[in-house]
Amino acid sequence: HGIQQDLTKKIYDHGPWYYEMQELGFNYRLTDFQAALGLSQLKRANQGMDRRKEIANKYFQTFAGKSFIKGQSGIVPGHAYHLYVVELERRTELLNHLRESNIFSQIHYIPAHLMPYYRQLGWKEGDFPYSERYYSQCLSLPIYPTLTSEEQDYVIKTILNFYNV
Repeated sequence: HGIQQDLTKKIYDHGPWYYEMQELGFNYRLTDFQAALGLSQLKRANQGMDRRKEIANKYFQTFAGKSFIKGQSGIVPGHAYHLYVVELERRTELLNHLRESNIFSQIHYIPAHLMPYYRQLGWKEGDFPYSERYYSQCLSLPIYPTLTSEEQDYVIKTILNFYNV
Protein backbone atom coordinates (compact mmCIF):
# COMPACT_ATOMS: atom_id res chain seq x y z
CA HIS A 1 0.00 0.00 0.00
CA GLY A 2 2.96 2.33 0.35
CA ILE A 3 2.09 2.75 4.03
CA GLN A 4 4.67 2.07 6.71
CA GLN A 5 4.57 2.01 10.46
CA ASP A 6 7.63 3.11 12.41
CA LEU A 7 7.28 1.48 15.82
CA THR A 8 9.34 4.15 17.57
CA LYS A 9 7.19 6.99 16.23
CA LYS A 10 4.08 4.98 16.83
CA ILE A 11 4.66 4.46 20.50
CA TYR A 12 6.41 7.65 21.57
CA ASP A 13 4.99 10.39 19.35
CA HIS A 14 1.46 9.44 18.41
CA GLY A 15 0.23 6.07 19.61
CA PRO A 16 -0.28 2.57 18.19
CA TRP A 17 -2.66 3.79 15.49
CA TYR A 18 -0.11 6.03 13.70
CA TYR A 19 1.12 5.30 10.16
CA GLU A 20 2.62 7.35 7.32
CA MET A 21 2.24 7.15 3.59
CA GLN A 22 5.78 6.93 2.19
CA GLU A 23 4.83 6.44 -1.46
CA LEU A 24 1.75 6.05 -3.62
CA GLY A 25 0.07 2.72 -3.03
CA PHE A 26 -3.09 0.93 -4.05
CA ASN A 27 -6.03 -0.74 -2.36
CA TYR A 28 -7.38 -3.79 -4.15
CA ARG A 29 -10.36 -4.76 -2.01
CA LEU A 30 -13.15 -6.42 -3.95
CA THR A 31 -16.77 -5.36 -3.84
CA ASP A 32 -19.32 -8.00 -2.84
CA PHE A 33 -20.42 -8.20 -6.48
CA GLN A 34 -16.86 -8.78 -7.70
CA ALA A 35 -16.33 -11.47 -5.05
CA ALA A 36 -19.57 -13.26 -6.07
CA LEU A 37 -18.57 -13.10 -9.72
CA GLY A 38 -15.12 -14.45 -8.88
CA LEU A 39 -16.60 -17.37 -6.93
CA SER A 40 -18.89 -18.27 -9.83
CA GLN A 41 -15.94 -18.16 -12.25
CA LEU A 42 -13.85 -20.42 -10.02
CA LYS A 43 -16.38 -23.20 -10.67
CA ARG A 44 -15.39 -23.09 -14.35
CA ALA A 45 -11.65 -22.50 -13.86
CA ASN A 46 -10.55 -26.04 -14.71
CA GLN A 47 -12.63 -26.05 -17.89
CA GLY A 48 -11.00 -22.82 -19.04
CA MET A 49 -7.51 -24.01 -18.15
CA ASP A 50 -8.08 -27.29 -19.99
CA ARG A 51 -9.10 -25.39 -23.12
CA ARG A 52 -6.05 -23.11 -22.85
CA LYS A 53 -3.86 -26.21 -22.54
CA GLU A 54 -5.40 -27.64 -25.75
CA ILE A 55 -4.70 -24.38 -27.58
CA ALA A 56 -1.12 -24.23 -26.25
CA ASN A 57 -0.51 -27.84 -27.27
CA LYS A 58 -1.72 -27.16 -30.82
CA TYR A 59 0.60 -24.14 -31.10
CA PHE A 60 3.45 -26.21 -29.68
CA GLN A 61 2.86 -29.13 -32.07
CA THR A 62 2.49 -26.85 -35.09
CA PHE A 63 5.53 -24.67 -34.50
CA ALA A 64 7.94 -27.29 -33.11
CA GLY A 65 11.05 -27.45 -35.27
CA LYS A 66 10.25 -24.31 -37.28
CA SER A 67 13.38 -22.15 -37.59
CA PHE A 68 11.58 -18.80 -37.61
CA ILE A 69 9.77 -19.30 -34.31
CA LYS A 70 10.85 -20.38 -30.86
CA GLY A 71 7.90 -21.46 -28.77
CA GLN A 72 7.45 -22.76 -25.30
CA SER A 73 9.19 -26.02 -24.53
CA GLY A 74 6.15 -28.25 -24.32
CA ILE A 75 3.10 -28.60 -22.16
CA VAL A 76 3.90 -28.16 -18.48
CA PRO A 77 1.65 -29.66 -15.78
CA GLY A 78 -0.04 -26.98 -13.69
CA HIS A 79 0.75 -24.17 -16.16
CA ALA A 80 -2.26 -21.85 -16.54
CA TYR A 81 -1.37 -20.75 -20.09
CA HIS A 82 -2.46 -17.21 -19.37
CA LEU A 83 -0.21 -16.25 -22.30
CA TYR A 84 1.40 -18.18 -25.14
CA VAL A 85 4.57 -16.24 -25.90
CA VAL A 86 6.86 -17.03 -28.81
CA GLU A 87 10.11 -15.50 -30.04
CA LEU A 88 10.13 -14.65 -33.73
CA GLU A 89 12.11 -13.20 -36.54
CA ARG A 90 10.46 -10.04 -37.94
CA ARG A 91 8.18 -9.75 -34.92
CA THR A 92 6.85 -6.25 -35.62
CA GLU A 93 6.13 -7.06 -39.26
CA LEU A 94 4.22 -10.17 -38.21
CA LEU A 95 2.31 -8.24 -35.53
CA ASN A 96 1.17 -5.72 -38.16
CA HIS A 97 0.29 -8.51 -40.62
CA LEU A 98 -1.78 -10.28 -37.96
CA ARG A 99 -3.65 -7.06 -37.14
CA GLU A 100 -4.37 -6.49 -40.83
CA SER A 101 -5.81 -10.02 -40.80
CA ASN A 102 -8.02 -9.16 -37.76
CA ILE A 103 -5.89 -11.24 -35.41
CA PHE A 104 -5.00 -9.39 -32.25
CA SER A 105 -1.78 -10.55 -30.68
CA GLN A 106 0.16 -8.57 -28.09
CA ILE A 107 3.70 -7.89 -26.96
CA HIS A 108 4.39 -8.92 -23.34
CA TYR A 109 6.20 -7.30 -21.63
CA ILE A 110 8.09 -4.07 -22.13
CA PRO A 111 11.21 -4.30 -19.95
CA ALA A 112 10.61 -2.48 -16.68
CA HIS A 113 13.80 -0.42 -16.92
CA LEU A 114 12.51 1.16 -20.15
CA MET A 115 9.35 2.46 -18.48
CA PRO A 116 9.29 6.19 -17.64
CA TYR A 117 9.17 5.54 -13.89
CA TYR A 118 12.42 3.56 -13.94
CA ARG A 119 14.09 5.82 -16.51
CA GLN A 120 13.69 8.70 -14.06
CA LEU A 121 15.63 6.57 -11.58
CA GLY A 122 18.55 6.42 -14.01
CA TRP A 123 17.97 3.15 -15.87
CA LYS A 124 18.54 3.35 -19.60
CA GLU A 125 18.47 1.35 -22.80
CA GLY A 126 21.37 -1.09 -22.84
CA ASP A 127 21.37 -1.76 -19.08
CA PHE A 128 19.70 -5.16 -19.53
CA PRO A 129 20.57 -6.37 -23.05
CA TYR A 130 19.09 -9.87 -22.72
CA SER A 131 15.77 -8.45 -21.56
CA GLU A 132 15.80 -5.96 -24.42
CA ARG A 133 16.65 -8.62 -27.01
CA TYR A 134 13.84 -10.86 -25.77
CA TYR A 135 11.42 -7.94 -25.84
CA SER A 136 12.36 -7.15 -29.45
CA GLN A 137 11.45 -10.69 -30.54
CA CYS A 138 8.55 -11.81 -28.34
CA LEU A 139 4.89 -11.95 -29.28
CA SER A 140 1.91 -13.36 -27.39
CA LEU A 141 -0.40 -15.36 -29.62
CA PRO A 142 -4.16 -15.44 -29.02
CA ILE A 143 -5.02 -17.90 -26.26
CA TYR A 144 -8.30 -17.73 -24.37
CA PRO A 145 -10.92 -20.35 -23.50
CA THR A 146 -13.46 -19.26 -26.11
CA LEU A 147 -10.96 -19.27 -29.00
CA THR A 148 -12.42 -21.81 -31.41
CA SER A 149 -10.37 -24.42 -33.24
CA GLU A 150 -11.25 -22.70 -36.51
CA GLU A 151 -10.02 -19.35 -35.20
CA GLN A 152 -6.79 -20.91 -33.99
CA ASP A 153 -6.31 -22.61 -37.37
CA TYR A 154 -6.69 -19.18 -38.98
CA VAL A 155 -4.04 -17.73 -36.66
CA ILE A 156 -1.66 -20.58 -37.46
CA LYS A 157 -2.31 -20.42 -41.21
CA THR A 158 -1.75 -16.66 -41.22
CA ILE A 159 1.58 -17.02 -39.40
CA LEU A 160 2.77 -19.85 -41.64
CA ASN A 161 1.77 -17.92 -44.77
CA PHE A 162 3.64 -14.85 -43.51
CA TYR A 163 6.82 -16.92 -43.28
CA ASN A 164 6.07 -18.70 -46.60
CA VAL A 165 5.75 -22.12 -44.97
